[in-house]
Amino acid sequence: MTVRKTWIISVIILGIGVFGFIYISKMKKAPKRKVRQTKVIAPFMVVKNQTVPLTVTSMGQVKAKNKIDIFSEVNGVLQPLKKNFREGVAFNKGELMIHVDDSEFKASLLAKRSDFENQITALLPDLKLEFPGEFNKWYNYLTSLDIEKKLKPLPAVNSKKEKFFITGRKIYSSFYSIRNQEARLEKYSITAPFNGVVTESNVNPGTLIRAGQKIGTFSNTDVFEIELSVSAADANLVAIGDSVEIISPEDGTIWHGTITRINPAIDINTQTVTIIAESSDKGLREGMFIKAQIAGGSVNSVFEIPRNILIENKSIYTILPDSTLKLMAIHPVRFLDKSVIVKDIPDGTKIVSRTIPGIFPGIKVRPTGN
Repeated sequence: MTVRKTWIISVIILGIGVFGFIYISKMKKAPKRKVRQTKVIAPFMVVKNQTVPLTVTSMGQVKAKNKIDIFSEVNGVLQPLKKNFREGVAFNKGELMIHVDDSEFKASLLAKRSDFENQITALLPDLKLEFPGEFNKWYNYLTSLDIEKKLKPLPAVNSKKEKFFITGRKIYSSFYSIRNQEARLEKYSITAPFNGVVTESNVNPGTLIRAGQKIGTFSNTDVFEIELSVSAADANLVAIGDSVEIISPEDGTIWHGTITRINPAIDINTQTVTIIAESSDKGLREGMFIKAQIAGGSVNSVFEIPRNILIENKSIYTILPDSTLKLMAIHPVRFLDKSVIVKDIPDGTKIVSRTIPGIFPGIKVRPTGN
C-alpha cells in the first residue's frame, strides 16, 4: 500500500510539471525594448577660399644700433669734468666725456717741440749757404712754430739734394716723432662719437686708469636694432624694406620698424636665418625682449582653419550632404600658432570645427553652425 501511494504521488507531480511547462511555453514573449538612437551634434564651418596675408612671427632683444665699449689707451688719473662719465649721463657728438691727466706727457712733448725748433734754427745757416733759394721757406716755417700748438707740415723740398741735406740733419725723424706724440696726446681725452647716453661706467674721477682698461659703454638711444631668428622657410617670405610690428609682451605696446638686413647664411645648429629690424620709435629701450610680426606678403585661394581640429596633422573631418562624416587630406601652406592655412579645399565644403570624441568616418551626425 505504501509503495502504491508513492507512485501515485510521483505521477501527479510529473503531470503538474508537464502541464506547467506547456502553459508557460504558450505564454507570449515580452516585447523588445526599442533603443532610441541619438545623432552626434557636429559644429561646422563653411569653406570660403580667399587671399590671406602671411605674417612671420619671432622674438628678439632690442639693442642700440650705435653702441661702443670705451677702453683707455693711456695710463693716468681720471680727471673730473662738468659732466662726469656716469651711467645715465647724456653727451652730444664731439663733447668731452673722458679726460686723463696728461700733464707729464704734455711736458715731454713741449720739450721735444723745443728741441725741434732748435734743430731748425741750427739748420738755417748751412741751408743759406748750400741752398740760398730755399732759405726763406724754412725761415718762415721756423718763425711760425709755436711749441704750444701742433706742428705744421714741413715745407716741400724741390730737389733730392735738398731732401738729403734735410734728412742728414734728422729733421724728418724729429718731425714724425713729435707727430706720433701729438697723436698719443689726443688719446688722453675721449669725445663722444655721436649723440648718446652712458649705459655702463666702470670708473670714477680720481681713479687710476691703465692702458687697455675698459672705461664703460656709450650707446645711441635714437635708433635701435632687433635681431630676429626665423626658419629658413619663413625667411623666403621676408625682404629688406618689409614693415615690422614690434610688440611688448608685457603690456601690448606696439612700435613700428623696417627690415634693414638679412643674413643669407643659415645657422647650422638652429637651422634659422638672422634678420635685423630697425626702429626709431620712442619708448623702446635697450635690453627689452619683444615679439615681432613681419608682414610677409599674401597667398591666394586658401582657407584658415583651427589647428586643433587636425587629425595627425594631415587630415580633417568634413560633412557630406547626407550628414555622413568623411576624412579629407589637407595641403597645408603654412602652420601658425593656433591655426593652419590650407589650400585645395573646394568652396562650400563643411568642415567639423571642433574636436568631437568618438567620431569616425561614416558616422551620421547632426550638423550645426558655430
